[in-house]
Amino acid sequence: MKHLVKCVAVAFSVIALASCGTTKETVKVVTGAYERLDWQGRATGAEVPNWVVAVGDNNKRQIVKELDLDGYMVWTFNSNGPDLDFLQNWTDKVDLQSNVAQSISTSIGRATEASLKAEQSIDATKSDKALKDVTTVLSNVRVNGLEKIASYWIKSRFSESAKPKADSDYKTMYTYYSVWALKSDLYQRQINAAMQDLPENTAQDPLLMKLITRSIEKTILNEDADANVSAISYDAETDTVTYEEPGAEF
Repeated sequence: MKHLVKCVAVAFSVIALASCGTTKETVKVVTGAYERLDWQGRATGAEVPNWVVAVGDNNKRQIVKELDLDGYMVWTFNSNGPDLDFLQNWTDKVDLQSNVAQSISTSIGRATEASLKAEQSIDATKSDKALKDVTTVLSNVRVNGLEKIASYWIKSRFSESAKPKADSDYKTMYTYYSVWALKSDLYQRQINAAMQDLPENTAQDPLLMKLITRSIEKTILNEDADANVSAISYDAETDTVTYEEPGAEF
């Protein structure tokens, strides 16, 4: 069973990019011994692209800039594990829709929660019920029109010891990155359609629906690029998924 975690950094993604040398930005310092063994395009002399470094650093503005994604809702995936084929299949096929749905539910759920708490005329029981209705509906949404923008892999090994003495002191891992996107207007139409499935008690309450609609719009109609990029990380060894909200920083 997957373990779901919100707003938690996955350290290995930083390690995997620590020696890439493809950006002038300061890379976070990590402890232990690290060695990058192989990477996509190495045979042809290619270095790690800047968009990959941006994903590893959770630099959302740079992701949008590098991949020209203004006007899109964006989901970045950062998966770690010993089997590259498994990571690619998990990220891009098996759990793509469920992870995007959970990310949407987390993002809009948090915005809705803030709006409901700010409205003092709504009692806690009613507010909690509405929030549960919203997150439940969104966690089951299936988004149409998702585009795979880019993907990349890095093979590396890392030892917690600063001075490893043998190969057995290392752990070999793959890090697989992919970026998926959807036009903002198409995204909004689909989220609005999903809201039609809200239970009657919530759907027929004008004030609740006003607050919910406003919360949805806040996650879409935002000129800040950070607000339109959601980061999803996966650790295959612990089967842990991390959903990081748009606009938040690790």
